[in-house]
Amino acid sequence: MTAVGVPNILGSIPVISDLAGRRVLVTGGSAGIGKATALAFDKNGCKVAIVGRRKERLDAVAGLMGHGFPVVADLSAGDAEMHRVIKETVKALGGLDIIVNSGVASTEATVGEDQGQAILAAVQLHVTSCLALVRASEEQLIQNKGAVVNISSIGSQMPRGGNPAYSVAKAAQDALTKNLAFELAPKGVRVNAVLPAATRTEVFETRAQQQGIPVEAILEKLAPFYPLGRVADPEEIAAPVVFLASNAASFITGVTLPVDGGGLLGFWSNRGSW
Repeated sequence: MTAVGVPNILGSIPVISDLAGRRVLVTGGSAGIGKATALAFDKNGCKVAIVGRRKERLDAVAGLMGHGFPVVADLSAGDAEMHRVIKETVKALGGLDIIVNSGVASTEATVGEDQGQAILAAVQLHVTSCLALVRASEEQLIQNKGAVVNISSIGSQMPRGGNPAYSVAKAAQDALTKNLAFELAPKGVRVNAVLPAATRTEVFETRAQQQGIPVEAILEKLAPFYPLGRVADPEEIAAPVVFLASNAASFITGVTLPVDGGGLLGFWSNRGSW
């Protein structure tokens, strides 16, 4: 096993019997963690709507699933768009039990970018749109005693010199997770979040192309930040999402769960190792 390789025994998706037949909505479902999460729920016998902006990519992922339904939408477009997404999802799936808010990964700040505007844009993407989607689906979630899982980031727990807007927005999303959990718990709805560390997605492939280096070179450079000695595979993030959405986590709400290979144990002190 290489430093960035994943052992065969890791990353397997749990199969939890109570999930069969549940109706699930996954945003950002055409790639990365969102795609892995959608496929994980499909493996559990769920009906899954996947939301994204690129129809051809959504169709390709839906084609891999037994019960996949693509919904083309821009979740930054406002409340009306959110209500349309929920309406189409409920019509296609026959209801809605679970929402997974999986947004885009962090990007480096642009030189000269207005930091205040960058923070406002990041909050709109990761917080406001997340809240609007939950509000649009609230009736269904309460009726079905549903669950929400937000995909946050360990960036919410520590400063990011290259992109403070992302960390600020993710910290706000964690606070939103806890506040929604507190509000909706008496109505039978659980709200949790997972906080991934660096994960092997197309973000790093794009960065490698821009730098003209192999993607493995970037992942090898990141590996020493984590005591487990590697970055995550998307399936390793999807697995705890499936767990938190299931009845196996029936007494868990308001949790922001790091899924980080131990990165938060010694992130800064590890910097000296490369």
